[in-house]
Amino acid sequence: MNKSHLVAAVTGILLSTPAFADEYFAVTPSGATEMMFAQPPTEVVGKLSAKCIDSHWSVTSSTATEVVCEAPLNFGQSLMGTLLMGNSYSTPPRRFFKYTVSTVGGLSRVQATGWMELQMAFGQMKRTDFSGPEFHNGAMNFMGAAGGKPPKGTTFPNHAFLGVGLEPVATGKVTNMRVSALQEGSAAGQAGIQVGDQITAIAGKRFKSGDDFQDSLAKAAKTATYPVEILHDGKPVKLMVSRAYRPAFTKEMVAAVAAPVAVTLTNPPQMSVADELAKLGKLKTDGLITQDEFDQQKAKLLAR
Repeated sequence: MNKSHLVAAVTGILLSTPAFADEYFAVTPSGATEMMFAQPPTEVVGKLSAKCIDSHWSVTSSTATEVVCEAPLNFGQSLMGTLLMGNSYSTPPRRFFKYTVSTVGGLSRVQATGWMELQMAFGQMKRTDFSGPEFHNGAMNFMGAAGGKPPKGTTFPNHAFLGVGLEPVATGKVTNMRVSALQEGSAAGQAGIQVGDQITAIAGKRFKSGDDFQDSLAKAAKTATYPVEILHDGKPVKLMVSRAYRPAFTKEMVAAVAAPVAVTLTNPPQMSVADELAKLGKLKTDGLITQDEFDQQKAKLLAR
């Protein structure tokens, strides 16, 4: 295996991404890995910090416009990272993600970067930056889960679009996707798929998780039509669906209007939301507070 193939393989393992990550899911107008938020930067930093903690990551640093999180590596990922970057004399690799917030037209733009680093035998720090669709798709999903929206003009050119709402249904070792909503004129509707049907396979691929479902849509986009297997009234049916793509994102985001806040200059400076969340996360990790207590305090902080 040559070095470029090794880097791609190891990056995919380190980012815990499925095969569909070989294709960009959302392509922003700038080409950057970025999302937009309606809230001001300090609130967005709080949201991203909370998402890091919810993902069992550590907030290693934060400012009013930036948050850096460390995502722990399991044994296999650490071993692969060492294979890519170091040798038997290096420290175990560490994985970091940084989210940088800027203000554009009253909105917050968040751009994501990521890297892996380790220390060599004589103290030199070695760093490998993440790039490509594996990193991009994971970071876009992360920011979306924190409340971000794609920039206007973002396109989705590499995955077929069914135009349905879905709910996962676990069935043994696989997961079916129950159709909970159907867009008017959608590719799925035109093929005969109905609300209540369970999608069991797309383009010949079954699903163990939602990631496998996205993988199947990437495979489906390779041909003008593709098979979709469903359960209709409990009976297996195979339909052919015409390929369609998700429309470009055209919604204009409106900046959130914050309520007036009285400021007393004589008060001592307060910790940022991100710092307080990081302290709460450490208390939870150390077993000093329960998950319920953590969730209650986090909700209070984010509601400020």
